[in-house]
Amino acid sequence: MLADFSRHSGLRRFVVWDFSKAEALYSFVVSHGSGSERSHVRSAYARFSNQDGSHLSSLGKALVAERYKGRYGVAYRLDGLEKSNSNLRSRDVVLHGWQYTTSLPIFPFPTVGSWGCPVLSRKAMQRVDEILQKENRVVLWVYN
Repeated sequence: MLADFSRHSGLRRFVVWDFSKAEALYSFVVSHGSGSERSHVRSAYARFSNQDGSHLSSLGKALVAERYKGRYGVAYRLDGLEKSNSNLRSRDVVLHGWQYTTSLPIFPFPTVGSWGCPVLSRKAMQRVDEILQKENRVVLWVYN
């Protein structure tokens, strides 16, 4: 899975990639962290941090870890694999769905921000969950 946070948040920038076929299976809109001083305020382009309390997204590759059901429904814990995202688990940055993240691109408008989590629409998360339940050792690469 790839998340290109250099793209505007109102565009499809989360891609489920099939390496065996060398093609994109799906692409979705994904929210990013909006920062602690303006939590959940819309911002079109992401800023980044690995610090607890920043409410910003982190760059780098992360292992998609265990599935669980939390306050936003099905979610997946993330284990950062790089120095730039080594605190994902301790920061409780997870992949999840949310009712306020749009299913369709809304460019030039930005999607709603999160507190650092890559957040899909509920419909997109359902599709991603179906895939993740069948796969092992999936990596999510958040890049800029």
